Amino acid sequence: MARVWAAMSGGVDSSVAAALLVEAGHDVTGVTMRLQGEDAPGGCCPSGSVRDAKRVCDLLGIPHYTLDMRDVFDSAVVEMFCEEYAAGRTPNPCIACNDSVKYGELLRRARLQDVDLLATGHYARISVDADGVAWLARAADRAKDQAYFLYRMTPEQLAHAAFPVGDLTKPDVRAQALARGLPTAMHAESQETCFVPDGDVRAFVRGRRPEAFEPGELVDGSGDVVGHHDGAVGFTIGQRKGTGVQRGTPAYVTQVLPGERRVVVGDRADLRVSTVWADHLAWRGGDAPRRVSGQVRYRGQEHRAIAGVEAGRLVVRFDSFVEAVAPGQAVVCRDGDIVLGGGEVGEAR
Repeated sequence: MARVWAAMSGGVDSSVAAALLVEAGHDVTGVTMRLQGEDAPGGCCPSGSVRDAKRVCDLLGIPHYTLDMRDVFDSAVVEMFCEEYAAGRTPNPCIACNDSVKYGELLRRARLQDVDLLATGHYARISVDADGVAWLARAADRAKDQAYFLYRMTPEQLAHAAFPVGDLTKPDVRAQALARGLPTAMHAESQETCFVPDGDVRAFVRGRRPEAFEPGELVDGSGDVVGHHDGAVGFTIGQRKGTGVQRGTPAYVTQVLPGERRVVVGDRADLRVSTVWADHLAWRGGDAPRRVSGQVRYRGQEHRAIAGVEAGRLVVRFDSFVEAVAPGQAVVCRDGDIVLGGGEVGEAR
């Protein structure tokens, strides 16, 4: 029997994860992180999450606690999000949250309480090799697999982690929740950027970084002015809607240059790249080039590639073109189901 903290978001996945752990005989405590204020817009940590998580814990007969982690969430996730967009990059806040908040600060607090495992409702698995070393692996449900968001986890973190729903499909999870009478059984899916109201990134960043919004020009690949914008912040590579550019064929954002107050637009063909250089690595695949499958966005298509470390950067050379790779996104590489790691895209050509 292990002492387990079950991170309870108030959703169906974490509810079933906690139920499975209790039924397996573990000493389980439900823990909900308060990440935002009571007027939070919704998503993965809405204002009602504490209430819903406590209802599930009461039904399961386990204690439930709430931890105020608003400061670390704001500094490590929200502020990072705004800074990255202000710099013309496209960050992934879910990766930052898992890295710094869930498997950073929350796991640290759990270990201080002599807790053996931190369990979450992520769709991912852990594979232990012949040497007893833990590796992150894809979930059984490929349509829901969330290993992309967790690629930064270390072997030490994985040794103290549990993903109880990783072997289940989403329909299985809902069915198990209904069978147990869990009040979260039919809760809707959460959105990716839980702290951005209505998904309006530009409006959210403007509220935090108004000084970053300076009017400028929309230009084509030749530098000719084709339109104007009220701030380059919030545009992202591959974006088509919202540019206001009127021409015979769709105009896609191909570069964001806040320092020059310029956004470059072009054709879809201009979005194609074959090589990605990544920094801020979390990489366990060795320096030598090796065959991998690479992914540059959550639920994005996987592409065969060769990846290796050159001069401290992860270089991923894809066998075929990949579209709309934005600086700040994560490139994640796998060998089969095993996640080798990845990094933050610095450039792509």
